[in-house]
Amino acid sequence: MRAAGRAGGGRLKGGALVVGGAVLFLLGLFGVVTGTGLAGLVGMRVETFGLIDCADKQVKGGTVWHCYGESEAQQRANAAERKRVADATLRVHVDGMPAPARIGRTRISFADHDGRNDPETITATQLTEGGRWFAHSSTIVGYGMVPLLLGAGTAAWGGYRLREAGRRGAEGS
Repeated sequence: MRAAGRAGGGRLKGGALVVGGAVLFLLGLFGVVTGTGLAGLVGMRVETFGLIDCADKQVKGGTVWHCYGESEAQQRANAAERKRVADATLRVHVDGMPAPARIGRTRISFADHDGRNDPETITATQLTEGGRWFAHSSTIVGYGMVPLLLGAGTAAWGGYRLREAGRRGAEGS
């Protein structure tokens, strides 16, 4: 009776480890897929941004880079808007002062930046419609590898515990 009770507890703990490991693995895989640009294969929006402008911001823990860029569609729209304002400025004596140009730029998180030169282009993934853009970078891949490897190890350990609990249960019968 006692051996069967321990085997049942081993199965429960092993099962919990497998499920928890699988969840961690999937979270890590999500980070790696986002950071490498494979997210486009699973239906996420991937776009390349140009006219990159990065600036550092001092925060409590150190320096953070905020990068902004324009997609091809934004570049076309912004060029048309600048032309509209320039044309309206020529007619200022007739129509009055034109409204200022509305220039659209996109914030890109985790962009690889060396602090000296802004990158020429950045390819990024948008996780949800209207959400933040995450640059394809080694930073995100590195952050994703931690839960990926930890999840794989945890799930493997849980599988081992399940197998051992099954073996002990079979011996006790």
